[in-house]
Amino acid sequence: IQGVASGAIASTYQKNRVEKICERLGGLTSLAYLWGREQAELMQEMIDEGMHAILIKTSTLGLYPDKHLGLDLKEVLPVLLALRKKYGMENVCGEGGEFESLTLDCPIYKKRIVLEETETVVHSDSEFSPVSYLVIKKYRLEDKQ
Repeated sequence: IQGVASGAIASTYQKNRVEKICERLGGLTSLAYLWGREQAELMQEMIDEGMHAILIKTSTLGLYPDKHLGLDLKEVLPVLLALRKKYGMENVCGEGGEFESLTLDCPIYKKRIVLEETETVVHSDSEFSPVSYLVIKKYRLEDKQ
């Protein structure tokens, strides 16, 4: 192993942390291929390239468990762009912790993940920053056609 790839886009904290870990592991190379990318463009590119990911946690104003948990990135991107316009939320890819996602399928996966049973947990029912997440209770792997 010669390097570690991270998904850091704009978080200096995340990028620096991975670089420090690489140093401690004997001088591995930190690879941040997404660093500095415009987030809306990056999200659209991921969707266009066949990434099927869903929101599994929401924790910001404008994302609500009954509306947004379990939505595909393609479905939620217009909502995120509206939040960016209305509130100045720059982290359209969720790098600031606004949401977490789970990739169920993408071109490099041999099989897709199918969620069969989930449960929504509301951690904080705040009017301004509700926090909720999906608990995956049952899933299966499915062959691609």
